[in-house]
Amino acid sequence: MVKALADLHTHSNVSDGVHSPSEIVARASRLGLGGIALTDHDTIDGLTEFANCKVSTRLARVPGVEIGTEFNGREAHILGFFVPYDAEPLRSRLDWLESSRRTRLPKMVQKLRDLGIDINQADIDCVLEGVRTPGRPHLARVLVQEGIVSDTAEAFDLYLGKDKPAYVKRERMDTIEAISLLRSVGGVPVLAHPFMFKVENLEQTLIRLRGAGLEGVEVHYDYTYAGIENSEPIIARLAEQMGLIGTGGSDYHGDSLRPDLGSVTVSLSVVDDLRVIAQSLGSSAA
Repeated sequence: MVKALADLHTHSNVSDGVHSPSEIVARASRLGLGGIALTDHDTIDGLTEFANCKVSTRLARVPGVEIGTEFNGREAHILGFFVPYDAEPLRSRLDWLESSRRTRLPKMVQKLRDLGIDINQADIDCVLEGVRTPGRPHLARVLVQEGIVSDTAEAFDLYLGKDKPAYVKRERMDTIEAISLLRSVGGVPVLAHPFMFKVENLEQTLIRLRGAGLEGVEVHYDYTYAGIENSEPIIARLAEQMGLIGTGGSDYHGDSLRPDLGSVTVSLSVVDDLRVIAQSLGSSAA
């Protein structure tokens, strides 16, 4: 039986997830979800497979992306929903982010080696096979495979987390630019996991981003793995006051660090709300 629920935040192995876009769709179908969004980090290269793979149940599929951005020196992630697969202006800017990720990874590897941790390059190459946007989770998995840490959480705690000895900051797009860019191709911009957005005044920041074209905020999200208290009623109230769509999802990566697929969902009606805005923006994917 199909549930009227949608998980609108997932990652495949095209970015830093474990499973392919097809496998994520199949898993969502087996769970009986009514909708699923693929929101890989800084790439839309998995969207064609995501849209075209066959499933036995009716499943609303929302092509998306999660863009790493910077707002006043603070990291902010912007989700884009109903993003066209062939959006060349977006793809061009994402290629720049992909390039910055690829130059960043060897720097982190070198930092680990400077610490006396000699990682096998063949293991790195194996983990990165088919990956368009490499990131810290890939390196964390190598550290686990080689027995240097017990799990990926420990890899971040000891080496790869911000301000840890092997951390390297990467290039990010300006947040306002990302919102404008998504809107220009018909994508619906939404602020992901707002309580990870370390700003002094979240309400005032949301007002500013709303004025720049933000259409939604991720209200439903499990912050347990990040050690952050979830104040869902606060963000739900702000979303309602500002006329922002409240989205939600598991941030599924297929690893042991983050929640499982379908563990955080929203009503399927949220997909309809996003689609209406995407259509008003001229999205060919809506």
